[in-house]
Order: sequence, then C-alpha cells, then structure tokens
Amino acid sequence: MCSQREWFEELKPSSGTVSCAAKSSLLEVTGTGVIRGRLKNGQEIVLTNVLFIPELNGNLISVKQIQNAGYSVLFKDNKAIVKGKNKTFVLCELNSKDTLVTFIPTVSNTYVAETEEAELWHHRLGHSGNHAKLGLPTSNSFCENCVLAKQSVEPIGKGNRRRESAPMRMIHSDLCGPVEPATLSGEHYVLTFVDDYSRFCEVCLIKKKSDIAVEFNKFLKVNDTVKRIRSDNAKEYVSWELQKVARNAGVEIDPCPPYTPQLNGVAERMNRTLFD
Repeated sequence: MCSQREWFEELKPSSGTVSCAAKSSLLEVTGTGVIRGRLKNGQEIVLTNVLFIPELNGNLISVKQIQNAGYSVLFKDNKAIVKGKNKTFVLCELNSKDTLVTFIPTVSNTYVAETEEAELWHHRLGHSGNHAKLGLPTSNSFCENCVLAKQSVEPIGKGNRRRESAPMRMIHSDLCGPVEPATLSGEHYVLTFVDDYSRFCEVCLIKKKSDIAVEFNKFLKVNDTVKRIRSDNAKEYVSWELQKVARNAGVEIDPCPPYTPQLNGVAERMNRTLFD
C-alpha cells in the first residue's frame, strides 16, 4: 500500500477500503498499479497490485503477498531478507535512526509530465480549483499564490448592525487598482457599487482614480433612491468633486476610519469574489 502518486509507473482507478489500526477506521482505495524501484545494491524490482491510498500515513508491504508470489521472508539482524528460487535480496533494513530503508522508487516520467501540464493549466485558468477543470489534467500540488490570495485578517464582530429594509437605499463602494494588464480600452481600476439590501453589485471600469466622480454621478442619476454610501477613507472618496456630486444628489458619503477595511467589509468581500 502506497500514498505517493508519483511512485506509480502504472495506475488504474479502483475502489475499496482497507482497515487501519492506527486510526481505527477504514481508508479509501482510489487505485491499483505498479511501482518500479531499485534496492541498495542496485538491483531492480517491480511491485505489482499495489494499492494507492492517499490518506495513508506510511507505505506498507504485505509479507503474505510476498509469500503468495513464491518467496519466503526472513527477519534477521534488523533486515528483511527475501529468498526465492533463483535470487536472494534484502528488501529493507533499519538504519541508525530506526527508519526502514533500502527500496528506492523510480518516479514515473509520465506522472511528472502530467503534473507539469496540470500546473500549466492551473495558471492558464487563473488558479481555478480542480472542480472547474473537468476533462483537463489536475494536480494536488501546493500553489503558494492560491494560499496567499485567500489569506485574510481576523473579522470584526457584526454587533447589532442591521441591513436595509429596501433596495438601493444604502450602497457600499470600493475602488480597486491599478490592475495589470489593463483592458483593451485602457482601464486600470475597478469601481464597485454593492446594494446593502440585496447585495446586487454594479461594476464600472475606469482609467484613472479621478474618474470616480463621473461614474458616481451616472450611478446616482439612475438610482435616485440612494441616501447613503459607505466607503473607505481613500482620497478619491473624500475629494471635493465627489462631495459636490453627492451633495447635489442629496446623498451622504460615510467613509470608515483609516486602515480599517473591515468596516467596509461588504465591498471588500465583493472584491474578493470578483478577483478570485
């Protein structure tokens, strides 16, 4: 039984379970295949009918299966010696650190190629998960960018805050960018408007931060029921141009304190949804 997918030279899907004494539970078998390797003396051996169990903590070999193949196993001087009709070899032995060593697997070149292709498609599709890549090569390899992108700070408690009882009364807004590469028409920034009641989101693409007042003016003309806009404390939200647009529309701009993006959490969470 083996948990390393890269050790298999051949692997066919199969199903079943095996009992694990350490966990007092059943572990799922996902495949059966062939592992090729060499011993400490350079001799090559091939293990067939090896079970692939990803959740297995360590690799195991059955003495009974070796005996069924026509060999005998002798345990002597911290060594497992396998004897056959025409050959005798040391399958494994304990080293000074009480670790079983000797068998060295030969990593399948086919698996390496599949892994590289899977990672290439992972980057091409914007670091999407395996569930979104049906029919394409998949891999369980570690992606540092995916982990870093999903990190977040501890949330601030919601307290007694309640959502609006009607749509388009309170809007959460945020400006992201500059985003590279730019769009074909040169936009580098993403401006979002999120309705507090329905969480409906409108996205605008702009070329520079100073264009935010123009987009706000367009948005407020279409949505004349807006009374309050929640945003961060960035300069573009407290600029004179935007304050004038809001005042003419009878809208209050409510910026949160500096360096507290959690207080603008609705817009920030929408940004994560859009960019992930």
